[in-house]
Amino acid sequence: MVLIAAAVALGYALGRGFFGVLIDTRGRYSLTQLQIVLWTLVVIPLISGVFWARLFDDAATALSFAIPGELLGVLGISVGSTVAATVVKAHKDEHRSEFIAASDSTHQPSFKQVFAVEEGEFADRAIDVTKFQNFWFTLILIAAYIGLCVARFNELGSISKLTTLPGFDANFVTLLGISHAGYIAGKLPDRGGNPNAETAHPLSERQL
Repeated sequence: MVLIAAAVALGYALGRGFFGVLIDTRGRYSLTQLQIVLWTLVVIPLISGVFWARLFDDAATALSFAIPGELLGVLGISVGSTVAATVVKAHKDEHRSEFIAASDSTHQPSFKQVFAVEEGEFADRAIDVTKFQNFWFTLILIAAYIGLCVARFNELGSISKLTTLPGFDANFVTLLGISHAGYIAGKLPDRGGNPNAETAHPLSERQL
């Protein structure tokens, strides 16, 4: 709850509203930011909860629990994908700003942008299938991991007895890597044409 409150407070402080932490520098809802925020809200509270439970049970073993390599791999994929997507977007913002859709005070951000094409003639008017598949794969994997954690805690009876965080089957890590690779690859092609004035503003106009 602390992390959620902090995210909301930062969003409001920056004038972006309740879900401001999900809005990127283009003023759009970003799948990249949504993914990293979701994993952050799952993994950090989990580690913190285990730490505090073990601290009160036996302070000497508060940090004596393992983080599975599969979980580290999932986090590495998510962080790496975020960095790669940010680099691609920054390059296009600099060299193709007139083709990039952006949001401003007259074109408010919408959650549908998480799934929409971001540049060219069909910006905000067509679904980017690489985003669509990546969103659902990430959401299902996070939900499955939360369920796995709950089941493990119920089995042990006390979170303080946990000696290692639940992990993933390696095949799921591979699938997540493939999903993110497809998502990043989908950002690379340059889409021609200017964003439709009724649905999106070119980034170059917003920056003026």
